[in-house]
Amino acid sequence: MLSLLADKIESQQMETAAVIVKLARPMVGEEAKLTADELRWIAGRLIESLTDVLNIAESRGERLPDYDE
Repeated sequence: MLSLLADKIESQQMETAAVIVKLARPMVGEEAKLTADELRWIAGRLIESLTDVLNIAESRGERLPDYDE
């Protein structure tokens, strides 16, 4: 039960990260005219999403068995 909940939360975090990246791309393009506060805001959201994705990767990596040749 707990594993299913963790999988659901991880899936939501990955989806959120994908949405944030999609929104951020035009915000940092050459034609974008964002203020420093707006850039700090999107940078903060990107950092939050990257942190979530790194936590997911680390958690999944710990579940993998060691590789023996």
